[in-house]
Amino acid sequence: MDLAFLQKAYRVSSPVASVYIDVSRDSADAEHALGLRWREARAELGSQGADEDTLRALDGVVGRTDGASGARGQIVFAAGGEVTFDALVAAPPQERAVRVGPLPDPLPYLRNRGRRVPHVAVLVDSIGADVLSVSASGTRRTDRVEGEDHPTHKVPGGGWKHKQMQRAVEEQVLKNTRQVASAVHECAQRDGAEVVVVAGEPGVVRDLVDNLPEATRARTVETESGSRASGADNANFERELDRILEEHTDERRRSVVDAFLEGRGTGDRVTEGLEAVTAALQRGQVDTLLWSADTDLRGERLWSDPEGARIALSEREVIDLGAEEVLEEDAAPVLIRAAAQTGAQLVFVPEEKLRLEDGLGALLRFSDPTLPT
Repeated sequence: MDLAFLQKAYRVSSPVASVYIDVSRDSADAEHALGLRWREARAELGSQGADEDTLRALDGVVGRTDGASGARGQIVFAAGGEVTFDALVAAPPQERAVRVGPLPDPLPYLRNRGRRVPHVAVLVDSIGADVLSVSASGTRRTDRVEGEDHPTHKVPGGGWKHKQMQRAVEEQVLKNTRQVASAVHECAQRDGAEVVVVAGEPGVVRDLVDNLPEATRARTVETESGSRASGADNANFERELDRILEEHTDERRRSVVDAFLEGRGTGDRVTEGLEAVTAALQRGQVDTLLWSADTDLRGERLWSDPEGARIALSEREVIDLGAEEVLEEDAAPVLIRAAAQTGAQLVFVPEEKLRLEDGLGALLRFSDPTLPT
């Protein structure tokens, strides 16, 4: 998981308010219930030290809707009167959770996000396509792309006029397909899709894939199950889509686990445990941060400077690294900020797949014999 999207959340001074709240519109009294939840959450944030400007900024966004009915959750970070992160998710929090601290607390959101594969599913024919894009947060968006419907069907016959018509059909279908390819690429870029699954008219599917930009084509999988025809039963397509996404998730996790186990066996370019991972992040050495799926590091504390350039297990260490001001914080938010700021990827790993010391491990960009082991 690329954490670059969190960067804005760190460009503020503390304290930071973190809000996880149910904003579902799935009952007759949903608006009233949401209002009560937010009033209680707002009061709790105030008691924890959130300033009034920040609370007013939260007033302006908490409870917003994307137009979808049913279950929804919202995660918001704000500080200094500014909202720095705001996401709607398909699965609402089981309980309202608010927190005020030196840093935002993205771990619950990231853990939930890590279970989803952002993807685009496409059903295409000679006229256009139905495009479903699902972001990592679970937000779903459907786009319908319609090209010209005349002429798009070849007719039997012969002679010069027939050949002209055939060429006109081929040119129109190709034009429509390029329009679809542009829309699919835009959706994939917008939602950070890791997989694009395409089905529909076989020849059109092939042309669509060929017309996708390389960045999107490399993530595209073709399947024969699925049709855009009116009334088509696409249950097989849905099952095939689920299978492809599950395989992608397993392969992504398996490659990271295999690389870690290989490094553990050779003693090269891996480390684990809170102390060693903290030191590696401090040096900008972590390529991929491995986090046991159920680990929250509750009770563990870390120290850092306000900018996050220096982190350590004690205040003294941070000062020795050159910090003039030191923040004490829960370990998880500090580690996640360090990973985001140094371009490290984050992967949640089930404990049954890999048992890590303190629930933390790292694949390293380079070896360093002075790193704690």
